[in-house]
Amino acid sequence: MQNDMKSTIQAAVAEEVGKAMARQLDLLEQIAQFLGIEPGSNPASSAPKRTPVPPPASKRPPAPATGPAPKRPSSVPVRKWVKPKPEAAPKPTRTKAAPQNRRGRPRAAGRTAAVATPNSSPSPATSVTYAEGQEVRYKQGRGTFSAKVTAVDAKAKTVTVERVSDNKKVVRPFDKVTPA
Repeated sequence: MQNDMKSTIQAAVAEEVGKAMARQLDLLEQIAQFLGIEPGSNPASSAPKRTPVPPPASKRPPAPATGPAPKRPSSVPVRKWVKPKPEAAPKPTRTKAAPQNRRGRPRAAGRTAAVATPNSSPSPATSVTYAEGQEVRYKQGRGTFSAKVTAVDAKAKTVTVERVSDNKKVVRPFDKVTPA
């Protein structure tokens, strides 16, 4: 049973492949007629032969052809490498840091301004107190949403708000929430 199915499938596949190959052969013959090539000729013999291009010559002169390196006579001792003493050559001291090729803004440039402002004067959003049921707007991701305050946690400085659009409850810090 299984062999019959297998042979039936193979026969059907072979038939379809034969049909597809016949269509391809017809298309190739039409293309050959259009290009003016005889359909029965061998494509390898009709194609013009290309002469191989030699590789570009190297800019370096070739190494002289010498025999193997001369052997050292056993009477000549091998000179061992000796580490120089640290006192012999003091290391040069750097007077200036090497320039760094970095992209973007320097590391401390944005932080110093951001850190200094909250200490000097508190933002107006932190001084506002929120009451339950108050209409507010808050930032989340790339957008701002209208919402009603459902709970306030003054100790953690967070507000639980309920979005007007889909009634989803969200906890946001004071600085992300503004009175509507």
